[in-house]
Amino acid sequence: MNLLNICPICKMDLIEPYSMKWQLNFPHISRSKCKSCGIVFANPVASYQELQHFYTNYYDKGNFGALNYKLRIKEKIKEISELNIQTITSKKEDILQYKNEGRFLDVGFGLGEDLFTFHLLGFDVYGTEYDADCIEFIKPYIPSATLFNGDLLAANYPDEYFDVVNIYHVIEHLIDPVSYLLELKRILKPDGLLIIGTPNINAPAYQLYRFLNFASFQVPKIVDGLEHTVIFNKKNLGNLLVQNNFQILSHKNESLQDSLTNIFTSNLNFKKKIFRLAQTFVSVNQTLIVKKIG
Repeated sequence: MNLLNICPICKMDLIEPYSMKWQLNFPHISRSKCKSCGIVFANPVASYQELQHFYTNYYDKGNFGALNYKLRIKEKIKEISELNIQTITSKKEDILQYKNEGRFLDVGFGLGEDLFTFHLLGFDVYGTEYDADCIEFIKPYIPSATLFNGDLLAANYPDEYFDVVNIYHVIEHLIDPVSYLLELKRILKPDGLLIIGTPNINAPAYQLYRFLNFASFQVPKIVDGLEHTVIFNKKNLGNLLVQNNFQILSHKNESLQDSLTNIFTSNLNFKKKIFRLAQTFVSVNQTLIVKKIG
């Protein structure tokens, strides 16, 4: 682990303690906040090697293992494959209104639901993923997909190669998000789309939880995921994208989008079930669609 004395985004040294929660086998235990740009970040932060180890067989352990997530994604892929193309198109209309063909890259694609969907929509699909297990999971469903086992920065895609890049609930896991934005800008075509999903640290539910911790004289706990490294609010994420020559087309609040059946039939303990239920019915995340300028 490495202790940071400056903000990983704006590089200012105006940082203060923010939250802490100790749990075995997780890469981060505490967070700081930058008083200049408002970014919340893991501090100390795990090394690249520690994170790579943590994300090996990621969907077989922790909350994902308890949720039997692999089986659920298999069922979801089967459901999608049985839909007609008009229904699939309507579910992705917010993206397809801007780009409806070309090369689609999913960075940190997880179990590949979006890869499969955009494959059915006629895109040439590419993906990067730390976890080799994820590649083995999705490859039989999309034999034509071009998949890279490793980090985006090591994939060395050509300049201005992709029409759409999806980085959904990945940016909060990165040690250096700015270097990724620069790489994404390099590999996107002019007017190419970037889709970003990530938690919103200023979501009212998170702020209420933080207030209740203070009111009961407790150190505020980490609530959005112990593996997260850099956590944005809507303002500082939007500012960062604009500063890197992206135009914001859409910036929405979003809930976790799970179901009561999935939550209460899982192997999560009761406290985690209640917390996931709250995240499902209130907006704790943010989703942006942005366009590369020039």
